[in-house]
Amino acid sequence: MRRRKSRGQAMVEFALLSGLLFLMVMGIFDFGRAIAVYINIAEAAHEGARQLVLRSNYTSVPPDSVIVNATLAKIGGGGMVLSEDPCLSNPTPCTSPSLPSTPNTGYIWISPNRTTGNHNVTVRVTYLFAPMTGMISSMTGAQFVMTAGSSMRAEY
Repeated sequence: MRRRKSRGQAMVEFALLSGLLFLMVMGIFDFGRAIAVYINIAEAAHEGARQLVLRSNYTSVPPDSVIVNATLAKIGGGGMVLSEDPCLSNPTPCTSPSLPSTPNTGYIWISPNRTTGNHNVTVRVTYLFAPMTGMISSMTGAQFVMTAGSSMRAEY
């Protein structure tokens, strides 16, 4: 008995499963990128709060470049664009962070109205994350906001 030849069977099977395989690979890529971005903004918020406590910064006014630069230095680039929250420069600063409108950018919000004494200071980073691959963004949404914050007690 002779076996029948099955030419092209592997190619057809790969063609049927390649879409699912590529979707999984792109999902893993974007999920890993989202985790890395969240870790970066969480560490940046912690470093910003630490610098705020160390500086005894209760008389500063926006733009508070030392806190923003310390926060950005913790990230170390990586294509992340962060700036001080624009609502802090208003005559009556906002009491919560603003939401960024441009994808893959974020704001650094520093607790306003800092006074001397034993008070909490807070630094929050909001980041508008957009997945890189079109397939994933069509499944999860075009973009979503990530927020990380850190509060420390200022004893000055």
